[in-house]
Amino acid sequence: MLRPRAVLLSLTSAVLSTSLVLAASPVLAANSLRITTPLAGSIVSGELYVAGSIAGDGEHELTLALSPQKLGECGPAVAQTTTTASAVDGFEALVDTTVVADGTYCIVAVADRGRLSDVQSDITVSNAILRGGMQLPTLSLPEPTDGPAAIDAAVPADLGPFLAAIAFGLAGLLGLGVVVFGIVSSRRSVRP
Repeated sequence: MLRPRAVLLSLTSAVLSTSLVLAASPVLAANSLRITTPLAGSIVSGELYVAGSIAGDGEHELTLALSPQKLGECGPAVAQTTTTASAVDGFEALVDTTVVADGTYCIVAVADRGRLSDVQSDITVSNAILRGGMQLPTLSLPEPTDGPAAIDAAVPADLGPFLAAIAFGLAGLLGLGVVVFGIVSSRRSVRP
């Protein structure tokens, strides 16, 4: 014969122990750290502003890393910064995207020695705007032991005005060709 008090006591004990296990599980711990800015799918350049919130008491050391994203997976960190986060103030930090190649990245936030983490994926880094919209192929520089004169000789002078003059000249020639083609075509269609 079951005693109602014994059943109630064992049921309460089971519920309490299950609640403690769920409260300490990593799945719930991950929900206490959130990156709120930037949003997934953002296109960023230069100094990337990252902000978010964290739950818990006191201050937490937080590492923010920028990791290349391929096929939906985040690779190893290529740029990172460390900051302090608290439940009252959350966290804010800047990550320099100019030190990485343009492409798709994840922002990974890790606190409490890896116990708390969050990932914001599909962040597109596009620093081409900062480079003037066009990136010329780079030349390898001589070793610093060759001296400043070797470096000056290997680095070409500013080619911007020269390239602009060539581009405008080619555009003018193309425009002239279109005008000549139009005149020749209209004369052929007028003849009886």
